[in-house]
Amino acid sequence: MISDVTIISVSYNSADIFLSSWRSFLENTSRSVVIVDNASSDGSGEILSRTFSGHNVVQMDRNVGYGRAANEGLTLCRSRYALLLNPDLTLFEELIDQICLVAVADDGDAAIWAPATTSADCSDSPPVSVDAVCGAAMLFDMEKMKQVGLFDENIFLYSEETDLCYRTRAAGFQVKLCPRLYIEHAIDGSSGHHSSLISMKSYHFGWSRCYYLDKHGLFSAKHNPSRMYREYKIRSYISLNNVQRLRYKWQAAGVRAFMEGEKAFLADGRPQMS
Repeated sequence: MISDVTIISVSYNSADIFLSSWRSFLENTSRSVVIVDNASSDGSGEILSRTFSGHNVVQMDRNVGYGRAANEGLTLCRSRYALLLNPDLTLFEELIDQICLVAVADDGDAAIWAPATTSADCSDSPPVSVDAVCGAAMLFDMEKMKQVGLFDENIFLYSEETDLCYRTRAAGFQVKLCPRLYIEHAIDGSSGHHSSLISMKSYHFGWSRCYYLDKHGLFSAKHNPSRMYREYKIRSYISLNNVQRLRYKWQAAGVRAFMEGEKAFLADGRPQMS
């Protein structure tokens, strides 16, 4: 077993998911594990801390967003590697060893590796350099990430992994997808599907997409706030699906907020739409 790795996960109302998909792993592993609970409203932080007392469960005093919470876990990492995983992934020791072996054997300049998280990404190909990987599962070489930095804390939710991958490549390192390794989603979603949550997440999807494109000078005739706003707004009217209409409505609201100079967080540190 490769021990020079810390497993990190972010929880928001996710105790049931951890109990379903991670219980066996957490009860039997000797690996270092950090779970950062983002001030869950359903008592998940207390449940996880009580149930998995042998691991480091950090309870935030407010919901600080995915990137900030992940950074909290990453700063506690004392190992060479850190594996950041969503709680709705099926976790087992062999997968951790396999992706760590890929990283250890990589004599190139990669700083981030990721397993396939969809069947479409699976193949018999060796690790391949890509622009970005899914944030659901990312292995970091923490020595190299010192030159890159961690997640952008101006972002509450969405595009944070795309931004980090962009900065990793800009620093001269590679981001690699490992198609031979597959980690399955055990449960659909890790934070719920209430309409208020869909609205909040959709708002930040629109805002964060604009922030990322603006930050890196990637706006173009096709990708610019005005066009994005119009497209989301139109789709919010014509979509036949009620949930999709709701998503597009709040994505448009997020884009508009960015254009008006709003930040992802309020002055008191709470996220917009909280």
